[in-house]
This record gives sequence, C-alpha cells and structure tokens, in this order.
Amino acid sequence: MSRYYQVFIRRVQDLGGSDELVRRLLQACSANDRFWEPAADVYETRQAVKIKVEIAGVRPNEIQVELGEGGRAITVRGVRRDVDGDLEARIAFHQMEVYVGPFHRDIPLPPGLTIDASRIEATYHDGFLLITLPKVAESAVETHQISIQG
Repeated sequence: MSRYYQVFIRRVQDLGGSDELVRRLLQACSANDRFWEPAADVYETRQAVKIKVEIAGVRPNEIQVELGEGGRAITVRGVRRDVDGDLEARIAFHQMEVYVGPFHRDIPLPPGLTIDASRIEATYHDGFLLITLPKVAESAVETHQISIQG
C-alpha cells in the first residue's frame, strides 16, 4: 500500500489538493490497517541526511529506529498510547484526528549517498524525532588502483 499511497499523494498534490487531508481520509477509511504513519521530512545538509518525524506523545523508550534495506531506508516504529485514562467515560467522538496505537514508517533515503552507519544519531524533543545520518566524506571513500597483469 505504501508505494500506491505515495503515487496517489503525488497525483493529489499535482491537482493542488492537501496531502494531509488525503492521508487522514485514507487512514480513517482503512479499518484494516494496523498502523498509522507519522508525517516525516527528509532533507540534506553538506554533512548529513536528516529525517524529522512528527510523533508527539510517544515515549522515547517506545520508539525503534532501524537502518534497513541494505542501508537504503530508515524504519521508525513504535506506539502512541491513549493516556487520558477516561476511555470508559467517553460516550461520543465529535472529532478524532490524533492517532493512537502502533505506528510504522519506512523512509527511503536519497539515492547515490554513502551513509556512515556507525555515526547515526537520533534525538527526541518536543514531539519530533530527529535522525541524523552522517555522510561519508568524499576523502574517506578510498580508491584503489588495480594493476593489470598481462
């Protein structure tokens, strides 16, 4: 679904629609989904690729970050719990936009970059998870001359 969802979002954006509106509509209509997908930004500096994921209300010890797909994607997963404590007292919902429960987001990294996996860092502050993936410096990529026998 993720690939189709991204294509659909691009088409809606091309038409001038709101991708957040479509995301909420699809998640609300898709009762079979076990996860919600948090919003994420991916941007690049000279030194690193940075990923900012919006996961307000999630406890840091309930967040997992993994570098996968052969170093080509970051996976962020965890759970946001309903902490109000009044679940039984609720008699009706008039608006419901804050997702609770498990979440999962696979974020592809920009192609053509070499990431230093040993120096990846993640911080969580004010509801945002910031993942910093340092690039391997051009000078650190070694070139070896190979002699030809013949």
